Amino acid sequence: MSTILLTSGSGIFSLGLARAFHRAGHRVIVADCWEQTMSRYSAAVSAYHHVPPPALQTEAWTNAISRIADQHAVDVIVPVFEEVLYLAEACEHSPAPAELFAADFKTLVTLHNKWLFNQSARDLGLAAPESHLLTSRAELRDAFAEDPDRVFKPVYSRWASHVVVRPRTLEELEDVEPSSRQPWLAQSFLPGRPFATFSLAHNGRLTAHVTYAADMTSGHGPAFGYRPVQHPEILAWVRRFVEATNYTGQIGLDFIEDADGRISATECNPRATGALYLLSDHPQFANAFLDPEMETIGPTSSRPRVARLGLLSCLFSHSSTFPGYGVWARMFFTGRSIRVFEFRDPLPAVALPYTVGKFVWRCIKEKQDARVLATMEREWNAEPASMTASSHEPAALQTVEK
Repeated sequence: MSTILLTSGSGIFSLGLARAFHRAGHRVIVADCWEQTMSRYSAAVSAYHHVPPPALQTEAWTNAISRIADQHAVDVIVPVFEEVLYLAEACEHSPAPAELFAADFKTLVTLHNKWLFNQSARDLGLAAPESHLLTSRAELRDAFAEDPDRVFKPVYSRWASHVVVRPRTLEELEDVEPSSRQPWLAQSFLPGRPFATFSLAHNGRLTAHVTYAADMTSGHGPAFGYRPVQHPEILAWVRRFVEATNYTGQIGLDFIEDADGRISATECNPRATGALYLLSDHPQFANAFLDPEMETIGPTSSRPRVARLGLLSCLFSHSSTFPGYGVWARMFFTGRSIRVFEFRDPLPAVALPYTVGKFVWRCIKEKQDARVLATMEREWNAEPASMTASSHEPAALQTVEK
């Protein structure tokens, strides 16, 4: 049995990981900058620590993670979201408090930065759309004048927020102000079918992989249904990229397949994604995080995993690649729910109204968009604010032992 530390307890990804490790017989510790999350109430979690926010109090957060790892004799730290970058950066200056299931800081930045990822893929001879870096309003105007039939997006963004696809007029980019600190990307628009992947890797070798159709979205946002598919060309692309970068950790990639079957990678997420639910039922899923020598595993079933409330929103606002109402109906009525409730672990579902209510109240109180508030305390944008004096202020830790 190993002791696993998850550096985020927010959302269903973290809960799913905690349950998977617990089912495999491991002890799970969770640290999160939110006092109330579903993971706090899970029977799969042995101890829950309330810690400072990594994006706002970086040094205090990394110190807290180190103390927790020492306190619980943690064997492996598994980051969940973008807090992985803060921990990897800290590990460049001091030894990691435990084995870290993640790539080195330079590799993570290269993949997280949409421009650097695009250039790295193209340098490796892998298919990726032509892209141009924009660091000023003048460069944005020139890029639009040269070819408006592009996708304009920040180098750092989530859930396709702020993305502008094929603007018809410059006025649609009126609020976009690229800078050297917050650059944007002008990327060729690629028509075709969207796919995405989720993989686990150790030193450039895959131990888990799934490809899924990423066409069940509301607008250009995240997927609400994960329909696994076999796509050898995408798998080969991922294998080559992971091997070339000697990657370790969780990684998700977005692809477009054109009418001739050619694929091109558009973005990379060096962290967990919702597609982990397509792998989480595999009896070796937890082991794929721990054993670098095991054979690559895939989904145990072709049955989709779905978030039904999200699927309902797709009926009223979906992308141009929406696969049709027949596919939607089959996914909605036959897909397996990405559920919070489990009979053997019911309390996270019981606590869900309370945790969601606190989040909604905070959105109202702070007048913040829900998508912004959900990520602002753990996201990594290479912003100097994360290194200010205020980030070094000590913060009290709260521990819940179970």
